[in-house]
Amino acid sequence: FCTAHGVVLDHVLEDQDVGLKRMRAGEVAACVCAVERPLAGARSQFLGAMRYRALASPRFVARHLGGGASAEALLRAPAIVFGPDDQLQHRYLASLGLSGAFSHHLCPSSEGFVRLLQSDLGWGLVPELQVSSELASGALVDVFQGMPIDVPLYWHHWRNGGDLLAELTRQLVRSARQW
Repeated sequence: FCTAHGVVLDHVLEDQDVGLKRMRAGEVAACVCAVERPLAGARSQFLGAMRYRALASPRFVARHLGGGASAEALLRAPAIVFGPDDQLQHRYLASLGLSGAFSHHLCPSSEGFVRLLQSDLGWGLVPELQVSSELASGALVDVFQGMPIDVPLYWHHWRNGGDLLAELTRQLVRSARQW
């Protein structure tokens, strides 16, 4: 898209739960987030769901989870959270029937997040698409087999954003279907 239209993009990273705040403030023309309802004057289009898996290194699992995870042990083990607005680990623990505070590192970098997992510093929820080679090699393992969490993602954009934003929207929706 960028090459075909001769444009450059300014990517702003936010947790998928709070991306609309930048649109509301007029800082961005569009965003991807987990909220379906659009802002007034905007549209929302479903892109699909991103599957996250609770992962850690085998050494971390052996040290903190005794080689097999229990929900209570997971609550006591250090986690890795993307940023202060990231509630995914909280929702995951709630799905296991747990609530309360847990110790965690903050790492607002997708690549850094995976590196911290590989360095035995915590467990965390990572998009499955991002870590296929780490899972295949055994560098990262599921903390709970068969318990992923799917996050629906929506593309939000201003209705009157112009032809270029409309074309970007069409391209993004087409590309999202592939993934």
